[in-house]
Amino acid sequence: MRFITGKFRGQKIDIPKSNIRPTMDKVREAVFSMIRDKIANSVVLDLYAGSGSFGLEAISEGAKICHFVDNSFNATRCIKRNLNKFCITNNVKIFESSVLSFINRCDSDYYDIVFVDPPYNAKVISKIVKAISEQNILKSDGVIVAECRMDEDLSKIKDRIVKSKTYGDTKIFLISK
Repeated sequence: MRFITGKFRGQKIDIPKSNIRPTMDKVREAVFSMIRDKIANSVVLDLYAGSGSFGLEAISEGAKICHFVDNSFNATRCIKRNLNKFCITNNVKIFESSVLSFINRCDSDYYDIVFVDPPYNAKVISKIVKAISEQNILKSDGVIVAECRMDEDLSKIKDRIVKSKTYGDTKIFLISK
């Protein structure tokens, strides 16, 4: 897996040695083309971070702050390796935590962009979007970028879906506050 845009374009991103499913390059490219105008100087949260590819890509594109959250030691160790590899040390934090526990500890109106890319079999997008709303961690003009399987039921949040794209059995959603 490689950076698709920004100052690290073309460089290789390490992935954890586990059963993490990295987001395909063409899907990440589509995501960043949808949110490019929001990235510069943004505060980003990468939930279910895995390798950290969404957050790393945002940093490559000019995000100011990025927080990575994953409950897997292998994932958080891999994110640390990637940050070290690209000498990214300022304004980044890694949290080895469950996503809901992390959200419940967050400050209000803090993030501009929240990436939500849980394991496909988890089917938790609606639950996570609800938690983000209840804790009010997204700025008023912020956006949630969610990746899930085609068959995930998002009917509870359908009125907040701004845009969607489909790639095989993967669906990407932009969700408003």
